[in-house]
Amino acid sequence: MPATLMNPSTTKTSDPMRRAIAWIAVIGSTLPEVVWKESGHQVSFSFVAIESLVIVGAALAVARFARLRSLSRFLFAIAALNFAWSFVTPGLAQTDGVRDIASNVSWGARFFIARALTLSGAVLVSLTLIGSGLTRRDLFLKPGNLAAPAQPLPFLGLRKPVRWTLLGPGLLLVFALALVPFLYFTVHPNFAASNRILHFLPWMIAVSALNAASEEYQYRNVLLAHLGNLFSVSEAAVLTAAYFGLGHYYGQPAGSLGVLMAGFAGWIWARSMIETRGYFWAFTTHMVQDMIIFAFLSTGAVK
Repeated sequence: MPATLMNPSTTKTSDPMRRAIAWIAVIGSTLPEVVWKESGHQVSFSFVAIESLVIVGAALAVARFARLRSLSRFLFAIAALNFAWSFVTPGLAQTDGVRDIASNVSWGARFFIARALTLSGAVLVSLTLIGSGLTRRDLFLKPGNLAAPAQPLPFLGLRKPVRWTLLGPGLLLVFALALVPFLYFTVHPNFAASNRILHFLPWMIAVSALNAASEEYQYRNVLLAHLGNLFSVSEAAVLTAAYFGLGHYYGQPAGSLGVLMAGFAGWIWARSMIETRGYFWAFTTHMVQDMIIFAFLSTGAVK
């Protein structure tokens, strides 16, 4: 496992050039689309292709310099995710086969199909692991030490280490308290149709588990592994959180506040992976938050 991720308390001075390139890639992979859409334009295939190719070009360019070469896989991963989520997934959703299936199934099944299509990102980002030498341990692909100590977070009132067996459930409550009112005022649920929550519960569980596993793998497992030898664990967590948050501008939670909420959650989930050496708390808390989101969305389901 990369030395910087073996010990969460390890500090590392990042190369300023690496830092600048990484942050430009993270922001540049998403923000241009948001600005373009918000200005009243449609994001075309050429727009996404150019955006992704620019990042690929940067990855190829840095690979020529020994000082920056180790950053190339992270850049390829960002480009792969950008292309998958902005083009491949929407493209697959518009194919005749998928549309025919989706038109003949319930809302829950359609939702599952829609989230399953995002696995295209998992496929493409996995290609960046070929020849990397990264192992399952490097990728945090195990439950981890559920009772590992979490490092102090003074701004959250945690001035001493606390075990994740306490922090994990506590965060579930905090996230729910923040998410429920946000969804109430943005989704405008029809509580007269709350019986749909129970009706679609099996689908909500399946969709939540699939989405949480897929997004954790794409946005944290792989990206944190690629950043392991480049940045301190703190900066790696912030980088992946920023990318995850920006990707939620048109997601759920959405908008500027949604970006901040998703970014904060992504930061916590990244820290949980690093500190426990595994995915359990990130996956579990992510899945529960998704179930809350999908419960609200189900109240407006047509079928």
